[in-house]
Amino acid sequence: MGEASLAFANAGFGLRVTKAGKVRVNFTTPGQARVRIVVEPGATLDYVESAEGDGFQNIGMDVSVGAGAVFTHARVARKGAGVRIEDINATVADQASYRMHVANFGAELSRLELKIALNGEGASAHLSGVSVLDNAHADVTTHIIHAQGNTQSTQLFKHVVGGKARAVYQGKITVAEGSNGSDSRQTAKALLLDERAEADLKPELEIFADDVKCAHGAAVGDLD
Repeated sequence: MGEASLAFANAGFGLRVTKAGKVRVNFTTPGQARVRIVVEPGATLDYVESAEGDGFQNIGMDVSVGAGAVFTHARVARKGAGVRIEDINATVADQASYRMHVANFGAELSRLELKIALNGEGASAHLSGVSVLDNAHADVTTHIIHAQGNTQSTQLFKHVVGGKARAVYQGKITVAEGSNGSDSRQTAKALLLDERAEADLKPELEIFADDVKCAHGAAVGDLD
């Protein structure tokens, strides 16, 4: 869907930050949009995003985080009808950091797909999220690539699922050959509130280096 947002986008914007900035963006109408964000070396950006409204919404985002920069991304997806998709591709340079915090309340079909490449020594990605669903769907799919050594990533996603709702978490970590010293942790948990509620959690590791620390875990439980 990222290619579709590029080919058929009817809205969009570009943002380049050289020192420090704070930006708030609201996506409220149906349609397809493309976003390009560049955080220059040593800069910081706090980016707050909300997605709301009904209908079909498809957002493609490309993020480049320069050496020593910090990009903090907060996303709130409010409950809505229809289809809501966001596809994010990010690259993180030496000693830079991508930090994302997500709150998702679902839609008829809701999907957030995030791919982060840690391309520089000492780069990091820290992701956290919560989904609170009642007769709605929310899918979070992540892929973090440790392309260089001494990189770090953490993921913590929690879900509360009621009614006939469905929560999906798919988290993949790839540690490339030669990326020694990489440290990765991912955790996913879900609480089911009704018999028809469903949670599918799938953490995955793909490791091609020897001297690494990688861990993952998933747990689903219901109320007595």
